[in-house]
Amino acid sequence: MKRFLFILSVLFCAQFAVAQSNIVKEIESRSLFGPTVKINQPPHLMELMGKMVSIKGGSKVEGYRIVVYSGNNSAEAHNEALKMKAYMEKNYPEEKAYVVFESPVRSCLYGDYRTREEAEAVFYKLKATKKFKELYVRKCLINAAY
Repeated sequence: MKRFLFILSVLFCAQFAVAQSNIVKEIESRSLFGPTVKINQPPHLMELMGKMVSIKGGSKVEGYRIVVYSGNNSAEAHNEALKMKAYMEKNYPEEKAYVVFESPVRSCLYGDYRTREEAEAVFYKLKATKKFKELYVRKCLINAAY
């Protein structure tokens, strides 16, 4: 049994050494500008690189939205969120407003911003109006085409 384990471990080490030598050969391939690196990866990884997610309505990416209303899971909170959405679309038509429900909270979100800085610029403009009880920037999936 000990011999079997010893032989198995030697074969494993030999296989590992061969794999390492192949990697080194790839890295040290000749070029006019020195060594080059070739990376082989499955095609589906390229799709994941941009962190894009395909959802029924289209593509979504990680970004930021401004929470302009947040309430509990009640009919009143739902109505308030819809009123806030209508208010935002009427008074701030530059961006789209969304009503979302993530148990147990119903929220009204505003805008689709790729960076936190973009979202914070609008956040401070909205905050200066002093018309919102609750206002903060939140990371979430946003629409890719905005």
